[in-house]
Amino acid sequence: MHRIITILLLSIAPLAYATPEEAQRIQRGYELHTETWSLKYKLATTPEERNALQASRPNPTATANELFRTIAPTLQADWAIPYAAFFLELTQNLTAPDANGNMTPAFTEERKRIIQAFIAYHLGKPGIEPIIIALSGIEDPQALSILEKIAAEHPSEGTQGIAALGAALALSRLGDEPELMKKRLTFLRKAIIQASELKVGDTTVADVAAEQLYIIQHLIKGRSAPEFTGTDVAGRILKLSDFRGKIVVLLFWDAQNPDTDRIIELTNRLTQKNIGKPVAVIGITPESATRIEELQGDDSIKWNNIADPKNELAGAYRIVSRPAVMVIDAKGVIEYTGLPGTFVDLTVDALLTGNAE
Repeated sequence: MHRIITILLLSIAPLAYATPEEAQRIQRGYELHTETWSLKYKLATTPEERNALQASRPNPTATANELFRTIAPTLQADWAIPYAAFFLELTQNLTAPDANGNMTPAFTEERKRIIQAFIAYHLGKPGIEPIIIALSGIEDPQALSILEKIAAEHPSEGTQGIAALGAALALSRLGDEPELMKKRLTFLRKAIIQASELKVGDTTVADVAAEQLYIIQHLIKGRSAPEFTGTDVAGRILKLSDFRGKIVVLLFWDAQNPDTDRIIELTNRLTQKNIGKPVAVIGITPESATRIEELQGDDSIKWNNIADPKNELAGAYRIVSRPAVMVIDAKGVIEYTGLPGTFVDLTVDALLTGNAE
């Protein structure tokens, strides 16, 4: 009898933690840890201090595990919406090794459960804006169709407008073909008409839409990449136009990303693969020149970098999250925008062989 009671208690134990207070504690704790760690890292003045700080870097995987255990039993509850959104955003770039040791997206089943619960319980409710914003930024095959459905059917015109903005953002990751561009512009128009003054994080729908329109006009495939001037870690002035005749891979990155080690590995591999070829890999990072010089000096990173502590270059290229990559052809025309990885390599290879579309 005692054994049966124990099993029953263990089976319902997770429900004891399914409270908004517990979820808030987990999220806020991670955010505070991240803010504190980032400040300490920026203030660190020696390699020893920075190396010591690396060991205490906030762990998004541990936070995601704890948060999901907390919200999973009650994903149908309205209070779980903002924490489910935070989980989706926190895990969107996390990876884990599969059975063969290959790195694959982490938390796929947990993300699927959250999205299924959102479809089942929350699509037409008020207060779903956090999930809308999260869906606009994740790589999930259902995300775009969910956003389109909300934009068309939600009872609130304002929520429809925010979902339209989310759909436009989701479409931006699918390419620059004419039909996709037409859909993006249609959704942006709807967002501006129906929700221009509504808040999206710290800004407004109108401001985000304006940034998207600027990107469409200046920063998509086929446009000439904006000129920039920056100083590399050796103190040399670099301009994009200095690299005419070469394929340029711009990597916007920073050491605070939880997947930094994988980004460095991918970019080192790309750099070494193209030694002796007309390819220039340039990092643009808010990290200090001293820190980057140390990493380049001990060969931890094998590509040149421009320090951008005030994010001026990132702002000119409308980079809102890192990592982000732009591949620019020998004439200065943008050929790819997106994440590091296979598509970057394929684009560079195509340009080198003259097979780019």
